[in-house]
Amino acid sequence: MTDLYPEEKRIQNYLFNIFKTISLKYGYEEIEPPILESADIYKKSGQEIPQQMYTFKDKSSRLLALRPETTPSIARMIQNKSLQLPIKWFSISRCFRYEREQTGRAREFDQFNLDIIGSSSMQADAETIKTLIEILKALKLTKKDFFIRISNRKLIEDLLKSINIKNIKEVSRIIDKKDKLSEKDFKLALKDLKLSNQQILQLQKILKISSLNKIKIQSQGLQELKELFSYLKSYKIQDYCRLDLSIMRGFDYYTSTVFEAFDSKKQFRAIAGGGRYDNLASFPGVGYGLGDKILTLVLESKNKLPSLKKQIDYYIAPVSKSIIPKAIQIAEKLRKNYTVEIDLLNRNLTKQIRYASSITQNLIIVGEKDLKNKKITLRNLKTGKEKKILISKL
Repeated sequence: MTDLYPEEKRIQNYLFNIFKTISLKYGYEEIEPPILESADIYKKSGQEIPQQMYTFKDKSSRLLALRPETTPSIARMIQNKSLQLPIKWFSISRCFRYEREQTGRAREFDQFNLDIIGSSSMQADAETIKTLIEILKALKLTKKDFFIRISNRKLIEDLLKSINIKNIKEVSRIIDKKDKLSEKDFKLALKDLKLSNQQILQLQKILKISSLNKIKIQSQGLQELKELFSYLKSYKIQDYCRLDLSIMRGFDYYTSTVFEAFDSKKQFRAIAGGGRYDNLASFPGVGYGLGDKILTLVLESKNKLPSLKKQIDYYIAPVSKSIIPKAIQIAEKLRKNYTVEIDLLNRNLTKQIRYASSITQNLIIVGEKDLKNKKITLRNLKTGKEKKILISKL
């Protein structure tokens, strides 16, 4: 689990503000699913998620789980209420998975989710991908820093059928792990599933296809991908996107489009991932999740993470204890429009100035002589310049 100190929370808020700004710009509304759900709703979340959940039985003997992801909650929420289509929602939710800790992966993390429910058009898929790209661009990442891998589950299944593979689900799971396996181990895993040497060679050729024009079979998935890429061109984001038929995504509920965002050198695991899930809820849906941990690491590696320090507009330094009541009144007056901090440790002026220099550029010194003239001293800590200001003019 994670302790977030102010310096980490500043970074997190910086990310969250960008997530929200882009989402609202495209007409999405924020929701918040509960942190506890019935464990049953995650049955379609693939093999790993149910095994990684934090579960317990409540006093009514119901099996509950700390949410490991958000999409099943969204599917449940839209069934509980009459809503106007399309539903365009986003959330920033704390999630929990009991998995092996590694770089960019913790057992407690915050995940941004964005979903469109109610549209079966590839235009919806293109819009979700567009929002992801806009978020990464708003974080100062460029085409040199990241790319989006895109595939289609229907197309992959049809391609596997075209080379007479019967155990499609099992083979798909091996394809999903391809990036984590050496070429030798990948072949061995396929042989364990009774694929012939010829089928393995054919499959390897399929997974290397980088252009839709090279695919000659009849497939609804192929037509969907062609339509999707035409919309990506309309959004002028085709240069960020590339076809990658090895993308499967581990969740069993994906039915069509699947996509993932990676840093350009693939130094880290996926920054974000998602796809279309037409059988999870009462309506067709498409969406993605983006975790804060891996995104922070990518931004750090690219030197794109801003240095965010505590920001105070004014620090008020009373020169003696007797002046504190008046200093408090001045602070409260300024707080109507500014962020203000006042000494709470009864430090001498030298120590107050040293501390103020770490959090602000503007120091207000409240002294006895100034107060008699109804004034304060304003010092610019960057330039050292001072001036007297009437308290009434603050």
